[in-house]
Amino acid sequence: MAKERTNHLSLASVTISYFIHSTEDARKLNGEICAEFGLDEPELNQEELEGHYGNKLTFVKAHLTNMRAADIFQQIASRLTPSTRQRLSRELEKSMDEHDALYLRLDRQTLIEGLSLSDEEPIRVKLKPKLRSGGRQEMASVYKKELKLQCAE
Repeated sequence: MAKERTNHLSLASVTISYFIHSTEDARKLNGEICAEFGLDEPELNQEELEGHYGNKLTFVKAHLTNMRAADIFQQIASRLTPSTRQRLSRELEKSMDEHDALYLRLDRQTLIEGLSLSDEEPIRVKLKPKLRSGGRQEMASVYKKELKLQCAE
């Protein structure tokens, strides 16, 4: 019997990570990010680091799998701003790696207004698919569908 191909995204994991500087209110930032992404505080792993100039940094990371990954993905998809959807629609494949994982760099400063892309002190999100089928363009189409992006095709 032939396998039936589906155009549904099944995620192995979602990883969310960011840095907190010593001058920032860690409790407030963690709370905002937890609220925005639907995370629970215990899901955040924190590591104290020292910056290049001796400044204190905290690296925060949440690695979620299976149904939690799906829940977080839906939260992200529902909060993307219209301009972010348009940009991702045009440039999605540039944000995919050789294993078809999708990387998003989201703006910390505009969390309340919606999720938008940024390279300035971003919240990094990695979406790792369970299965890769149909090649890169097929995976890009699946991401576009699941993220509800305007198709540029």
